[in-house]
Parts: sequence; C-alpha cells; structure tokens
Amino acid sequence: MRMRFCQVGLLVCSLSCQSVPPAHIADEQTEAARLWHEGQVRLQQGHAKQALERFEESLALDPELHRNHLSMAAASLEKGDEIGACIHLGCYVDEHPEHWVVRGQYAELLLRLHRVQAARDQFELFGAKAQEAGEEAIPQLVHCHSRLTRIARTQHDYFGEHLHRGIGLYYLACERAKLPDANGELPVEALLFQAAGELALARTLKPNEARPSWFLYQAWTTLSVRHAALQSLRRAYEDAPFSFLTQHEFNSLQLAWMREMRR
Repeated sequence: MRMRFCQVGLLVCSLSCQSVPPAHIADEQTEAARLWHEGQVRLQQGHAKQALERFEESLALDPELHRNHLSMAAASLEKGDEIGACIHLGCYVDEHPEHWVVRGQYAELLLRLHRVQAARDQFELFGAKAQEAGEEAIPQLVHCHSRLTRIARTQHDYFGEHLHRGIGLYYLACERAKLPDANGELPVEALLFQAAGELALARTLKPNEARPSWFLYQAWTTLSVRHAALQSLRRAYEDAPFSFLTQHEFNSLQLAWMREMRR
C-alpha cells in the first residue's frame, strides 16, 4: 500500500503541473492565474508551504479556478497532509467528473484513510468513466475491480465480491489477449472460465441483477460458447430495467441485443 500511495502523490503532482503556462504569456493572465502559476513554481522547487499559500490566495480571488484544488492536493501530499489532500481532490472531481484518472487517485486516498464506503463509491464512479475510455483503460479497470473485490470482502458483501472478481478477471483476460504470450502463464481461456465461475456465483446470489449476466454474455461470447452467451444476454436484457448497470454497460447491452435479434 505504501508504494501505491507514493504513486498517488506522484500522479497528482504530475497532473497539477501539466498545465503550467509558458512565462511569456504570464502578462495575459488574471491575477488569480498568476498566483496559481507562482504556486506551481514553488511546488516544483519543493516549497510546499509557500505553494499552498499562493494557491489559497488564487482560489480566494477566483473560486472557479478549480485547478487550484488539484495543485493544493499535490502540495498537501508533499507536506504529508493526507486529509487535506483528500478534501481538495474531492473538490476537484466534484467540478470535473470527466477526469476519471484523478477520481481513481481520490478513491485510493480515501481507502488509505480507511473511509471504505466512500472509497467504494468513488471506485464505482471511476470504473464507470473508465469504461467509456475504451481499451486503453483496461489495466485501470482491472485494478479498480481488484480494489472493489477487496472492499466487498471486508464488508462481507459476497455478491459484490464475486461480481467484481468476475469482472476483474474478464478485463484481465481482455488485457492478456493483447499480449504475444496470451496462452502463457495466465491463459486467456482459463481466465475467462474463472470469470464465468465468479459471475455465475454472483448471479446465484442475486438472480435478478443484470450485471453478472451481462459480463457472463461477454465471457461466453469470447469463449465461443454461443448457447450460454445468448441465455445470459436474454437474462441481462430482461433484468436491465430493474437493476443497476453503468451507462456504458446499458448502452452496450442494448446494442448487443439488437445485433443478436437481427441474426
């Protein structure tokens, strides 16, 4: 966990520094933006306390300059103030829900601070947004569902534990399929069968939830087990109006159903 937490700090620092403007356009900026830029320079020089002062002044002048919250999170982490960093990351993702990578780091920090339910909620939101990013986000989705599996286990949520383990294994199989040694130490087929087993257990625990059936459809389709895939798709489609799916999952389910009905 310590290594992972260090990575949180490094990533937040990196994100907060990405938009440092060139010096030659400083005259065109507002006073709030100038203070933010000055704080960025202080932060890069290792002066976290001075940086925080500049960010606070900037935010006081322009509360809409939300990048101050990301920079303040980075400076707070530099000072070892995890609670302060968590507050500012929360403010930032509230204003920029599309920045799913930052939300993932916020979820990690909440987990670090033992705010387990809040972390679970943020990982769920993180996973929903990551799905929309496509294949490039698969490694992050594997990690996300690994975290959700762990959280569900600590909360004695057996449905959630099997569901997220199954989804994570499915995404891991998708990631493995892109590698040259796809049938090496962790064969794709074996991962997909493991995923199907976990998802089937989740469906047994909550038979009317669409999510296990939807991912079972994807796993069986990848394994070319068409009869089981179609059964799972039908169950997912019938249960979808009465259970939870992310927007990406719901849209994908509707497209899959229409595609299958045309065959």
